[in-house]
Amino acid sequence: MRRKLIVLAVLSVGVNWRLTSSEARSPAPQTYSLTEDPGFSLMGSAIIKISRDGSREVIDQTMPAGPGRDKEYRSHRVYDFAAHKVYLKIVSDPSMACGAQDYADAAAPPELDPVSGADAFIKEIVGDGQTKEAGAENVNGIAAKVLDVTSPTSGNGKIWIAREGGFPVKVAAMGADGKTQTLLEVKQFSLAKPPASTFAIPEGCESAQAEGSVKPSTNVTAVTLRPIANYKGACPARIPMTGTITTDGPGTVFYQFGGGNMDPGQTIVFSAAGSKTVTHTMTFQPKYGNDMGVGAILEATGADASGGHGLAMQASSNAEFNITCTSGGGK
Repeated sequence: MRRKLIVLAVLSVGVNWRLTSSEARSPAPQTYSLTEDPGFSLMGSAIIKISRDGSREVIDQTMPAGPGRDKEYRSHRVYDFAAHKVYLKIVSDPSMACGAQDYADAAAPPELDPVSGADAFIKEIVGDGQTKEAGAENVNGIAAKVLDVTSPTSGNGKIWIAREGGFPVKVAAMGADGKTQTLLEVKQFSLAKPPASTFAIPEGCESAQAEGSVKPSTNVTAVTLRPIANYKGACPARIPMTGTITTDGPGTVFYQFGGGNMDPGQTIVFSAAGSKTVTHTMTFQPKYGNDMGVGAILEATGADASGGHGLAMQASSNAEFNITCTSGGGK
């Protein structure tokens, strides 16, 4: 489940920072609700809504329709940390079965929840840079201290950290031309206890609760993604991707391409054991400057005849490439 989305997003804007040891943070809250807009995404704008109450958490992610995405994408995740389960429902595609998977961690991935994952989130963002406290500001009602971040090799930026809870409420990068780009901003935050109904298992997921309830019709044995050439040209950049999926028998396979975030995914049917080639074109729009580094990936797993599948995926190695915009960048 954990993907290096933060690393990819930071590489895309060329910012590497490091929090100094003097920046101690108070304990993060265990009960809260928040809305992030924007959230880190190389595939366009993303809105993330989170509700947590101790051992339970819900994360809703929305990516609006845009270049390379002909309709809105919405996902709904329910984490039950005590039961060590996570459920995923693609709300924008009712034909896709709910997925259920064992989940050992006590918190959601930090790229999705910067509150519970504050330490890891900030470490990934700051990297090898240096920080200096630069005063205090109020970010959408949240009292925060401001840190100026500098790196002689990667550029400058700012990070706003909540006075209470020590989590990032805003992250911005600054280029050599002085232009800034907001990469993350918490627009709404509440410590009120969410209603119990918030954490209900999504409709259609009930049958996926039992271990092994999804019976794949075949097993994926190998996944590869061909190298992707560097791109230089007008942006948004449409990048073709080609991969190979191998199975041990006939059946249905669910697969997804990703580059920062994963596309909604689709299925392919194998008539016998062997390999099939799959292709996809992803659209990338640098949100800062005219250059971005991307790490693409292909993931696949066996599915039942209706496309139902678990969340555990076989994954290819990353295919890393650069995008240089000759026009249309930094939007």
